[in-house]
Amino acid sequence: TMLALAICLLATAERVSGFVVPSLAPAQGLRLSSSSSLHRPPSPPSSSLLQRLRKTSRAVCGCSMSSADSSYARANELAKELEEELPSLFELSYEPKWNLYDEKVAFRDPLNNFKGIKKYQDNIQMLKDSPLFTDGKMDLHKVEVVDPNTVVTRWTLGMTFKAFPWKPRLEFTGSTKYVLDPSSGLVVEHIDEWDSISNNQPISAEGLADVVSQLLPNPLQVISLQGLRQLKGGGEEVCRYQLIRRFSDRMEVRRYEAFAVAQSEAGSVYDKDSYLLATELLRKYRGDALTKPCNSLAKILPATEPQLQMDSGRQDSALGYILPPEWTKKAPKPSGIAGLQVVDVPESLVATLAVRGFGADRSRTEQALLASREQLASLVSRQGFEVLEDEGAFTIASFADGYEIWLRVREK
Repeated sequence: TMLALAICLLATAERVSGFVVPSLAPAQGLRLSSSSSLHRPPSPPSSSLLQRLRKTSRAVCGCSMSSADSSYARANELAKELEEELPSLFELSYEPKWNLYDEKVAFRDPLNNFKGIKKYQDNIQMLKDSPLFTDGKMDLHKVEVVDPNTVVTRWTLGMTFKAFPWKPRLEFTGSTKYVLDPSSGLVVEHIDEWDSISNNQPISAEGLADVVSQLLPNPLQVISLQGLRQLKGGGEEVCRYQLIRRFSDRMEVRRYEAFAVAQSEAGSVYDKDSYLLATELLRKYRGDALTKPCNSLAKILPATEPQLQMDSGRQDSALGYILPPEWTKKAPKPSGIAGLQVVDVPESLVATLAVRGFGADRSRTEQALLASREQLASLVSRQGFEVLEDEGAFTIASFADGYEIWLRVREK
């Protein structure tokens, strides 16, 4: 019934206002193992993520967009305009530059295929604020001139579907190809592709399923998360990140802000008993209603998620407690206990594979973890990322309702 309702709402929206779910879609980051025993310094930036599109690339977001070849002048100009416009496109007070588009501009994404500037405008307005959507936001990652008549962008797009009481947040990552008319210099085609599906031709059953899966709640996961947090004493998720790529409900690439983690010594976790001892050590560090905090501030720190288990691939696992963001630059040091250290984790690009929901912990076997790691490494390698971890290295991020595998990556 809920599935039918969601599909009907989507279909109605399209008939009423030319509904389009654009594919404009940025990374949870850390991995601990380095010269400081667990953390490596960030790797140098890589080359373009869209190399397969760069035949004779003339422009990259954030760089000067000029070319001795005058045929690229209009494409370079459009790239500059998009770099300025797209991050503000869904702000309520912002008026888009409609003069960039032809009156008969064609729009295509996995769910829509239409022509006309009016439908194009209606779609943007609907995602900005309408009976269906609100809080539209675009993060622009890259703008690139591919040829004199083609500009490609890469983005993350999010919006809240307010027609449902639980107000689900939809997120998409992908790329847009803008095609210019050689004579007028106006955009005549806007073609979106989503990272989360393989068939981007409208109307894509994969695309519709992706939207519906984000609209509908998972009652088992919601119930288990709330209940398990109470039973396990889990806290709020504190790592701030920007979604870079969303390949599915389970696999993403995120850019995490810097954070601080209190962690046990490398090699301190090797079986169930040592895991429990390390967990108790971290609990003493932060303190609680029954335990005096063993930190330099003598202050009780809040419980947070996720708890981290890091291993460099040499069977030297350690556990980590992530401090709340307000403590990132002033993390209290351990006091009165041995075997803990506070480590600053720099901003990092991280690929993640989630195993969350009711019964998720049943799959936390060594064999399953290694298989998940290899699955994640294989996927991101095919999608233009290089895994920075040594063979067998991993980070497990544990939540009340399951866990995620984290791998540090960089763009190839």
